[in-house]
Amino acid sequence: MNAIAGIPYIEANFDKNGKLTGPVTLPAGVTDVIVVSHGWNNNKQDAEQLYKDLFSNFVTVAQPNDLPNRSLAIIGVIWPSKRFDELVAATATSGAADGSAALSAPANAESDKLLAAKIKGMEEMFPDAAGKAALAMLQALIPDLQESGTARRKFVETVRSLLDKSAQNAEDASDAFFKDDGNEIMTRLKVDEDDLDSQLTETGGSASLPLGVGVVKPATGGAAGFLSFLSGFKAAAMNVLNFATYFEMKSRAGTVGKNGVGPLIDSLPASVQRIHLVGHSFGGRVVASTAANSTTNKIKSLSLLQTAFSHNGFSQSAKGFFRSVVDNKRVNGPILVTFTENDKAVGVAYPTASRLNGDSAAKFGDKNDKFGGIGRNGAQKMNNGEVIEGKLLPAGGAYPFQAGKFFNLESSDFIKGHSVITGKEVAHAIRRAIAAG
Repeated sequence: MNAIAGIPYIEANFDKNGKLTGPVTLPAGVTDVIVVSHGWNNNKQDAEQLYKDLFSNFVTVAQPNDLPNRSLAIIGVIWPSKRFDELVAATATSGAADGSAALSAPANAESDKLLAAKIKGMEEMFPDAAGKAALAMLQALIPDLQESGTARRKFVETVRSLLDKSAQNAEDASDAFFKDDGNEIMTRLKVDEDDLDSQLTETGGSASLPLGVGVVKPATGGAAGFLSFLSGFKAAAMNVLNFATYFEMKSRAGTVGKNGVGPLIDSLPASVQRIHLVGHSFGGRVVASTAANSTTNKIKSLSLLQTAFSHNGFSQSAKGFFRSVVDNKRVNGPILVTFTENDKAVGVAYPTASRLNGDSAAKFGDKNDKFGGIGRNGAQKMNNGEVIEGKLLPAGGAYPFQAGKFFNLESSDFIKGHSVITGKEVAHAIRRAIAAG
């Protein structure tokens, strides 16, 4: 793919450490570069289709002379984000007073199979000898998880050994995950089905990924179809494994932005006058990390589409992880944030961190939950004057975009799910942000 609807398209491939694996060469005369990143749950083919759909609409919604004297090119970031297609428990708890579930023998066997399959699927993320040994240890611990606190502690410790501890912070309670007793963590992660949004667990619906970003439909029926197979500490173990997958992708997204995309935009030709960053899901973390760690003064807009990080990520009072983007004025143009409660993926991913932290959320995932996601609630706890509240408008609508301001765009009218971000309304908002930058 060399162009999208007439706009030159250049692919930038990065490994998990942020190393650019091939050259990126722009056509002569390009003034504006749009750098777009997919998130977790996208393979290369999915990412390319997302870019094609979004920027085809970007061209479709063009108004006469709305980008005068601009020559555009798109750089599509491709990074190794694991495609997530395993079943994941919403985790009902029942059984004995200590909270362990009383599984029947067939259900217990099925739980073991699901956990074993999950661990097997993690081999591509941890392919070295130490990773393989850790995963083998996790497999060996499965039969004892329901009854043995020692096994549960060892399970959590082994999962920790797989991960880069330097990426831990309070944003998602990962600091608690690395610090607290493993058996206590397993107990906290037995999330009751009633705590989850009914649209995630109702018959015929999608199963939630409690600590991941995305949803996956069971083969038949709704979430109840496998809740009976994953309960008690077996379900908690699945959530621990989910957290490992989430944390690895979170760490990887930040690394790709810092070590890969940041240096790439810093090295763009002098003829490039403006750079526009666009990220979806964990791609929002990629481009936020890019803005925070690059040195160029050419970033003129930042578009965060159903982004999967904390809604306090830019907050000064909450010591947000990306606050430097604001304080250092890294974006010399508007910053738009689409958000909606329709985004069940982000809506469940971050508030589940409250369980890791031992908290009980007042409302699971809303703007009052300190672990809520920005794709669910918009940028929260910002200083006076930093945010303008609004709505995602129909294509052709007028936005009051201003440089250096966040624009929380409530998007429920047009964004019906986590990945429904390629429509004309979103494309129009991005185009207006680019025009204002």
